[in-house]
Amino acid sequence: MEHDACALTDIADGGKKVVSIGEEKVLLLRKGNEVWAVEPRCPHMKLPLSTGKWDGETLKCRFHGACYSVADGTRVKPPWLLASMGSDKLGTYGVTIKDGRILVQTAGGQ
Repeated sequence: MEHDACALTDIADGGKKVVSIGEEKVLLLRKGNEVWAVEPRCPHMKLPLSTGKWDGETLKCRFHGACYSVADGTRVKPPWLLASMGSDKLGTYGVTIKDGRILVQTAGGQ
């Protein structure tokens, strides 16, 4: 199901924004006219990723250093602590930009 998250202009180029989609929180990341949507918490220790370092391709958790590709959620750099803790993959969502609006696809009917 597709949800209208916000306007593209609501996120600065190179910026991040947490939005609510139904009862779910989603972290949006913008680079130019591209936007990615990911889970807002690091799968390693469930800490917020909104304060992490976003370089336009990867998102790094500021707490333990786990680094994820926003394209597919794969972990590209292990955390500084035990790599076996938590998941190795960050959840991602499909994104479409239409008429200046960011539309996020979720599996549920929220």
